[in-house]
Amino acid sequence: MMWPLRFISFWLWYAKEFFLANLYVTLDVLRPKKRMKTNPAIIAVPAASVSNTEWTLISCLITLTPGTLTLSISREHKILYVHGMFVDSREQLVAEIQEMENRMLRALRRVPGELARPIQAPVVVPSDLPEEGDQQ
Repeated sequence: MMWPLRFISFWLWYAKEFFLANLYVTLDVLRPKKRMKTNPAIIAVPAASVSNTEWTLISCLITLTPGTLTLSISREHKILYVHGMFVDSREQLVAEIQEMENRMLRALRRVPGELARPIQAPVVVPSDLPEEGDQQ
Protein backbone atom coordinates (compact mmCIF):
# COMPACT_ATOMS: atom_id res chain seq x y z
CA MET A 1 0.00 0.00 0.00
CA MET A 2 1.30 3.46 -0.87
CA TRP A 3 2.41 5.74 1.96
CA PRO A 4 -0.43 8.34 1.71
CA LEU A 5 -3.03 5.55 1.84
CA ARG A 6 -1.33 3.99 4.89
CA PHE A 7 -1.37 7.43 6.56
CA ILE A 8 -5.09 8.01 5.89
CA SER A 9 -5.92 4.41 6.81
CA PHE A 10 -4.20 4.78 10.19
CA TRP A 11 -6.09 7.94 11.09
CA LEU A 12 -9.43 6.37 10.14
CA TRP A 13 -8.58 3.31 12.25
CA TYR A 14 -7.54 5.53 15.19
CA ALA A 15 -10.76 7.58 14.93
CA LYS A 16 -12.77 4.35 15.20
CA GLU A 17 -10.71 3.14 18.19
CA PHE A 18 -11.00 6.57 19.85
CA PHE A 19 -14.79 6.55 19.45
CA LEU A 20 -15.12 2.99 20.82
CA ALA A 21 -12.87 3.78 23.80
CA ASN A 22 -14.94 6.88 24.59
CA LEU A 23 -18.12 4.81 24.42
CA TYR A 24 -16.70 2.07 26.67
CA VAL A 25 -15.44 4.51 29.33
CA THR A 26 -18.69 6.52 29.25
CA LEU A 27 -20.85 3.41 29.66
CA ASP A 28 -18.70 2.18 32.54
CA VAL A 29 -18.78 5.54 34.34
CA LEU A 30 -22.57 5.67 34.06
CA ARG A 31 -22.99 2.20 35.62
CA PRO A 32 -23.77 1.82 39.30
CA LYS A 33 -20.54 1.58 41.29
CA LYS A 34 -21.12 -2.10 42.14
CA ARG A 35 -21.24 -3.08 38.46
CA MET A 36 -18.27 -1.03 37.18
CA LYS A 37 -15.79 -3.06 35.18
CA THR A 38 -12.65 -1.06 35.94
CA ASN A 39 -9.54 -3.11 36.62
CA PRO A 40 -6.66 -0.61 36.62
CA ALA A 41 -3.04 -1.64 36.17
CA ILE A 42 0.33 -0.23 35.18
CA ILE A 43 2.24 -2.26 32.61
CA ALA A 44 5.52 -2.08 30.71
CA VAL A 45 5.06 -2.27 26.95
CA PRO A 46 8.06 -3.09 24.71
CA ALA A 47 8.15 -0.46 21.96
CA ALA A 48 9.48 -0.23 18.41
CA SER A 49 9.64 3.57 18.16
CA VAL A 50 13.02 5.11 17.32
CA SER A 51 12.80 8.84 16.64
CA ASN A 52 11.63 11.62 18.95
CA THR A 53 8.60 12.12 16.71
CA GLU A 54 7.59 8.46 16.98
CA TRP A 55 8.01 8.37 20.78
CA THR A 56 6.06 11.60 21.19
CA LEU A 57 3.23 10.57 18.88
CA ILE A 58 2.70 7.09 20.35
CA SER A 59 2.71 8.43 23.90
CA CYS A 60 0.20 11.16 22.92
CA LEU A 61 -2.06 8.70 21.08
CA ILE A 62 -2.08 6.39 24.11
CA THR A 63 -2.86 9.27 26.46
CA LEU A 64 -5.58 10.69 24.18
CA THR A 65 -7.33 7.32 24.05
CA PRO A 66 -9.79 7.17 26.97
CA GLY A 67 -8.89 4.50 29.50
CA THR A 68 -5.14 4.63 28.90
CA LEU A 69 -2.34 6.97 29.97
CA THR A 70 1.37 7.00 29.18
CA LEU A 71 3.18 7.42 32.48
CA SER A 72 6.80 7.23 31.39
CA ILE A 73 9.08 6.32 28.51
CA SER A 74 12.41 4.54 28.73
CA ARG A 75 14.04 5.18 25.37
CA GLU A 76 17.19 3.42 26.52
CA HIS A 77 15.29 0.20 27.20
CA LYS A 78 12.59 0.80 24.53
CA ILE A 79 9.75 0.53 27.07
CA LEU A 80 6.52 2.51 27.47
CA TYR A 81 4.95 2.50 30.94
CA VAL A 82 1.19 2.67 30.50
CA HIS A 83 -1.72 2.87 32.94
CA GLY A 84 -4.80 1.05 31.72
CA MET A 85 -8.25 1.49 33.21
CA PHE A 86 -9.69 -1.82 31.96
CA VAL A 87 -6.89 -4.41 32.11
CA ASP A 88 -8.19 -7.95 31.93
CA SER A 89 -4.72 -9.31 31.15
CA ARG A 90 -1.31 -7.75 30.68
CA GLU A 91 -0.86 -9.53 27.34
CA GLN A 92 -4.11 -8.12 25.95
CA LEU A 93 -3.22 -4.49 26.74
CA VAL A 94 0.35 -4.96 25.46
CA ALA A 95 -1.05 -6.39 22.21
CA GLU A 96 -3.48 -3.46 21.81
CA ILE A 97 -0.77 -0.83 22.43
CA GLN A 98 1.67 -2.60 20.11
CA GLU A 99 -0.99 -2.85 17.39
CA MET A 100 -1.53 0.91 17.67
CA GLU A 101 2.21 1.52 17.50
CA ASN A 102 2.67 -0.83 14.53
CA ARG A 103 -0.10 0.92 12.59
CA MET A 104 1.29 4.34 13.52
CA LEU A 105 4.83 3.43 12.45
CA ARG A 106 3.61 2.01 9.13
CA ALA A 107 1.69 5.25 8.56
CA LEU A 108 4.59 7.55 9.52
CA ARG A 109 7.50 5.80 7.85
CA ARG A 110 7.64 5.98 4.09
CA VAL A 111 9.44 2.63 4.19
CA PRO A 112 8.07 0.83 7.28
CA GLY A 113 10.99 -1.60 7.72
CA GLU A 114 11.26 -3.95 10.66
CA LEU A 115 9.44 -3.19 13.89
CA ALA A 116 11.91 -4.72 16.38
CA ARG A 117 11.07 -4.72 20.06
CA PRO A 118 13.01 -5.93 23.10
CA ILE A 119 12.14 -9.57 23.78
CA GLN A 120 12.90 -9.56 27.48
CA ALA A 121 12.16 -6.75 29.91
CA PRO A 122 15.37 -5.14 31.17
CA VAL A 123 16.34 -5.09 34.82
CA VAL A 124 16.37 -1.43 35.77
CA VAL A 125 18.21 -0.38 38.91
CA PRO A 126 17.49 3.09 40.33
CA SER A 127 20.59 5.29 40.07
CA ASP A 128 19.85 7.39 43.15
CA LEU A 129 20.35 4.54 45.63
CA PRO A 130 23.47 4.82 47.81
CA GLU A 131 26.32 2.43 47.09
CA GLU A 132 26.80 -0.48 49.44
CA GLY A 133 28.89 0.62 52.39
CA ASP A 134 27.96 4.31 51.96
CA GLN A 135 26.29 5.90 54.92
CA GLN A 136 23.48 8.37 54.58
